Amino acid sequence: MLLKTPGFDALVKAAAERARTCGLAADAIRIATTLDGKVPEQVGRAALGLRERLYVELAESQAAGFDAAADSGGDVLLLTETGKLKVRPEGSRPAEQDYALGAVKWSQRPGSLDRAWSTAGEVQRLQFEEIARWLAARGAEDVRARIDALDHALVHMAPVLLYVGDEQVYSNLGRFANLPGRSLSPGAPGSLLTTLKETPVEQWPAEHAAFVVCLHALISSGSPVRAEEFNGIQLTPDQLITFLEERIVSYGQEIPDLRARSTGDRLDRLAEVCARGRTELLRAGTVFYRTINGVTLHKREQIMREPVTAAELPHQVRELLGESAGRPLPPDTAADEVRSLVESAVERLSRATAPTGFSSGYEALLHRFFATVADAMGCDVVMGRGPKSVAALHSRVPAADRAALATRDFYCCVAPSTSFAGRFADDGDGLARVLSAYSARMRYNTWHYLPHSMSWTQEIPGRDDWFFAPMMPDITNWSDQHHTGHVAFGVRHALRIPLGIVLEGRYRPGIHDLRLMRTSGAEYEPADLRAAIAVGNVQAMFHQAAAERQWEIRDFDNAWYRDFHGA
Repeated sequence: MLLKTPGFDALVKAAAERARTCGLAADAIRIATTLDGKVPEQVGRAALGLRERLYVELAESQAAGFDAAADSGGDVLLLTETGKLKVRPEGSRPAEQDYALGAVKWSQRPGSLDRAWSTAGEVQRLQFEEIARWLAARGAEDVRARIDALDHALVHMAPVLLYVGDEQVYSNLGRFANLPGRSLSPGAPGSLLTTLKETPVEQWPAEHAAFVVCLHALISSGSPVRAEEFNGIQLTPDQLITFLEERIVSYGQEIPDLRARSTGDRLDRLAEVCARGRTELLRAGTVFYRTINGVTLHKREQIMREPVTAAELPHQVRELLGESAGRPLPPDTAADEVRSLVESAVERLSRATAPTGFSSGYEALLHRFFATVADAMGCDVVMGRGPKSVAALHSRVPAADRAALATRDFYCCVAPSTSFAGRFADDGDGLARVLSAYSARMRYNTWHYLPHSMSWTQEIPGRDDWFFAPMMPDITNWSDQHHTGHVAFGVRHALRIPLGIVLEGRYRPGIHDLRLMRTSGAEYEPADLRAAIAVGNVQAMFHQAAAERQWEIRDFDNAWYRDFHGA
């Protein structure tokens, strides 16, 4: 069965073709900014520079027409390779890689249009130049420190793609990359940050100064992965100030009066207040999560206002837990009672004979647990990952041995729902290949997060290839566009619940996780995420109990999937 999706390039091309069929500029704008309904409109519009925003608002308010013949005269709308709508005034030449959508046709061109375009461009230029002067005045040492912080953050996180103004794109994603990440290492000649570090600020384009100052403030305002909240949109001083002030209010803090300060000072101070407010909420037990649009990679932090309880467990999961523990789990059970049931289930597992196809009762329970969740929550696949042996992570193990751990030292248990397995009919080998592919990627993820999860990032010998461990649950839709594996195996809608356990007296985040996935159909909703968090809370209890007993995982490698599902 084919799960592969066309991918991002095909999505952009298809949206451009749809936009060309429109007779009104407003319709073409909507299709282009949303990539034909795959991107929230507010995100797509937030990618526009100030001049472009004013232009499209006028075109919409004046009910301007649209002609797919871009050479018919008039201002031209374009769609860039990165999926951003662009406006090219009449007479300017579009870049070769952009998709020309068509020309805007005014019944009566507003006399204010050219003035608005010019004024907006001047406002944006002055804003960037003020930031550039402020940064230059900070001195070379401060500038280098900011760039070093960006280098460190960008190479240890998921891809970013940001805009500053109408033309500038900053990214570490694939062919768009001009920043360190998977394609470029810190200090590499092709990295823009390398060039900036070697060049006085006075010689930078002002947009570059705005980018450095704004991104540094952004990653200082919370977790470094906060940078992903500006994926696919404009990272400009005015936009960032609004963002930080909204966050400060949402964290229950007061916005300081900084109107007399320079823009750079305001950004640094707001970032500081924002970070402090977020830390206080985390200490108080507030649950944060992120909503993610997989097309733009735009991520948005949210606050879960009500705590998740065991009452939100799907009843099938509650029944499985009660059966495993030997006593029922009422819907109103408190967390301590759930933990007691997990302990009872684990004790029974320790005495149980391994079912056919599994090396232990614990491995069989994990697989059944994920399969039950998949059926209960209408998923195609549910999976969970972790280390095969927590003993290999203990401090008594030499640092060189811990640094040498490879993906084969981790597992991912992947269980299909009944309906997903049925789509493969008699093709057991095909099902095994798909599940093995999901499993292999998640084994790599555990290896990738491990140094940060275990606080090994400064150890010598150590590893430079690591990502910040995930801390927040997230809900992702349309994720089958960029990542090669997601495109190949149709990972369209997903929920991820990072799970940690206590090892040697310290909490280790992201050692395990729970992932729910759909290759098609309905997007996941916040209620699904809450149920998944409730499931993840139970799963984490099992992982903690297994770690304390030093249980090891031997199943769930490629050979196991072939044997278990293959024809």
